[in-house]
Amino acid sequence: MTRGDEHQLRALLDDYTSMVREALGIIVTNDVRSRRRAHELCYRRLRERYPHLHNKFAQEAYKRALAMYRSYRKLLNKWRRLPAKERRRVSPPSLPTVGESRVVELHIDTYRLDRKHGFLALTVSRGGGVYLRFLVLEYEYAMREIEGAKLCNSKLLVDGEEVFLLLTVRRSVEVREHRNKLIIDVNEDTIDCLLVDYDKVRAVLFSIKHNAGRVRANYRRIRKGIQEKVKSPRIRDKLLAKYGRRERMRVEDRLKKVAALLADIARKHSADLVREDLRDLNLNSERGSRQLNYRLATFPYRKFMSYIDYKFWERGLEVHEVDARRTSITCPVCGYADKRNRVNREMFRCKRCGFTFNAQYVACLNLFSRSNDGMVAIRGGRLVLISRKAAQVVAVDVAPHDAPTPDEVLRGKPARIPIESKIPQIPRAGNH
Repeated sequence: MTRGDEHQLRALLDDYTSMVREALGIIVTNDVRSRRRAHELCYRRLRERYPHLHNKFAQEAYKRALAMYRSYRKLLNKWRRLPAKERRRVSPPSLPTVGESRVVELHIDTYRLDRKHGFLALTVSRGGGVYLRFLVLEYEYAMREIEGAKLCNSKLLVDGEEVFLLLTVRRSVEVREHRNKLIIDVNEDTIDCLLVDYDKVRAVLFSIKHNAGRVRANYRRIRKGIQEKVKSPRIRDKLLAKYGRRERMRVEDRLKKVAALLADIARKHSADLVREDLRDLNLNSERGSRQLNYRLATFPYRKFMSYIDYKFWERGLEVHEVDARRTSITCPVCGYADKRNRVNREMFRCKRCGFTFNAQYVACLNLFSRSNDGMVAIRGGRLVLISRKAAQVVAVDVAPHDAPTPDEVLRGKPARIPIESKIPQIPRAGNH
């Protein structure tokens, strides 16, 4: 990037930030909630104020402002639904503002990527016949994803002296249904899994730790300490924002890597995903202590499921949703549901048939039964899966090791998940 292009980029960033700020003022004043209304009120005015910019920048500016206002409305409605006693203790959300922005939204019509002499060049149309040209330094993963993909709206991030291109691409993937299944049950700190491999006539139960709940609990203690010890409001707000951003990044990083790990395991065994249907779950119910309720309420289940679905679809694997109500307290063998079946966090014992098993895997077995793929039974004192579609009886084994730690799974090291193991653990069904 030449000095002239750098100067033009800084000017474009300043103008675009001003456009977003002006569009946000119009949207807030008129309580705009639809894109059509935002276009009617903002587009002509922004084009008149900034005729030297490409018309697509005006469009992206009011779309970004509208997204900010919609987010504010969502938080406001959530605050209004609080009980009157809690509402008096919690201040309402503040109106969105546009500070010092570092991002320029690029519509697909405003930029072009060309490969010349083995190098990738980015050309951005600022408007008025002015073009900004950059030499893009790409890494190996980006090179694989760009080839043969369709470019979409993207972003330019200006971070001090460095400029990053946050490129969005769309790739067509053929999703096919497979008879093997990977069934997952997402918990506070682990993902419990059941891999059903009809090709090798086996089923393996194993767990993967993500510890996102513990990360959030640790940062909650940090924020509480800041609120109690730091007296200056300016410093306190700055520290809270810093640690809040760090918490979100750590949790999202863990969940994305675990989602990729699950998808890689499924692709290796040609297995589709079977997971909980979150529409059937009440994620805000009170189940125990305040600390436990906080961890359950703040765990991003839906965001995590979106990461998992994306990774599976990206690899051409299908995703099936199953009714998840009462899966942790229902006996997978006889179907009897009772809270007393769950003896503790580790043990499940059916009050009707006496089936005893590790409690963390019971939900996976119930999800298998509800997926219309088969049923769970006891044959010869051993837990088996009887498949309807594959007409097979598959013995269930339990992986011999504990769940892999975050260091093994999340830091680029191979995860020691004994998918190949067959352990002769025989859960007994008897009266207790």
